[in-house]
Amino acid sequence: MSHTHSHSSISGKKLFWAIIFNSIITIAEFIGGILTGYLALLADAVHNLSDVAALGLAWIGVKGSQIPASKKSTYGFKRIEVITAFISAVSLVVIAIFILMEAYERYINPQEITNPALFITVATIGLVGNILSILFLHSEKGKSLNMKTAFLHMAYDAISSIVVIIGGIVITMTGLVIIDTILSSFIALMIFWSSYLVIKEAVLIFMESAPEGINFDDIYDEIMKFDIVEEIHDLHIWSLSSTEIALSCHICISKDDISQGQIVITKINQIIKDKFNIGHSTIQLEHYPDSTEKMQCNIECKQAFKEKNVR
Repeated sequence: MSHTHSHSSISGKKLFWAIIFNSIITIAEFIGGILTGYLALLADAVHNLSDVAALGLAWIGVKGSQIPASKKSTYGFKRIEVITAFISAVSLVVIAIFILMEAYERYINPQEITNPALFITVATIGLVGNILSILFLHSEKGKSLNMKTAFLHMAYDAISSIVVIIGGIVITMTGLVIIDTILSSFIALMIFWSSYLVIKEAVLIFMESAPEGINFDDIYDEIMKFDIVEEIHDLHIWSLSSTEIALSCHICISKDDISQGQIVITKINQIIKDKFNIGHSTIQLEHYPDSTEKMQCNIECKQAFKEKNVR
């Protein structure tokens, strides 16, 4: 328990500093974009504004996941971090649509870009801030979907800042203002892609699908390796959050082996934890009235698994 709390505390502190950096970047880029008329810089500023909100939601997710379980919420509030990640990703989609609309408007009515030194300076400040945020969050990105989302925000922001700087220099040298429209659209498409990945993972968790990297058949076969296990049914594998997996199933043994039931359950739990990193497993023991008779429901379940090739 203390191990998890320590990770959450570290994540919270790093998110706090990332919020500070990105707030400064956002203000600077808004001012620079308005003064110079550079849409790509304004697009990056809007993107950064969404990042401030996303990081704030991530911070709420970190704190919310620390709330202990209650009689009503028996698993605790672990999915708060998934909810906040989902909201953050959806907000990015809305912002990307807004950027594309503005890019189209600039394509129809091109706008001259002024004061190149200013927008390059501001974009460089943004890039430095993004890099610092990436360094802060890099070690945390694998700990939850929430932190992964926050890290992706920063990574794509850094790419956006690089694109904005290079584009600004090219526009200054060539006078081709259409590059502004192209770069803004490119940033929007990057946002769409990163948002899609997060939304997809969050939806799979909400739908209680088997997590990425967990193979249904592998777990089924691993349990069936125990000689006294004759059948498995009602095998369910789902995500409690982006970092915790749960499993439940019924295992059937003969009446002759009933005395070994608790021992085999303990062994199965340990193997599931060691091989598949599933820490929440609930295994119910059932037995046949004699060593040869089999429950009809078990036969039907097994046949259904084979036919559907559930994974």
